[in-house]
Amino acid sequence: MSLLQCDPDAHVRAMAIEVVGQFVHSTALAAAAISAAQQSDENPTVRKKAGWYVPGGPIHRRTKPRL
Repeated sequence: MSLLQCDPDAHVRAMAIEVVGQFVHSTALAAAAISAAQQSDENPTVRKKAGWYVPGGPIHRRTKPRL
């Protein structure tokens, strides 16, 4: 999660979104990290990508586990 929050390279943070995003359905910490990136990352591309994975986003809805 530190790459998502602290890496100076926006491309690295964007790739970290994809990795952390795989755990948003099972880990509250992952969902919180994605949400924080969506709200506060300095790069608009990173914020946009985080919005895809944040709870309620299109990738989050598409990857929701079936019961």
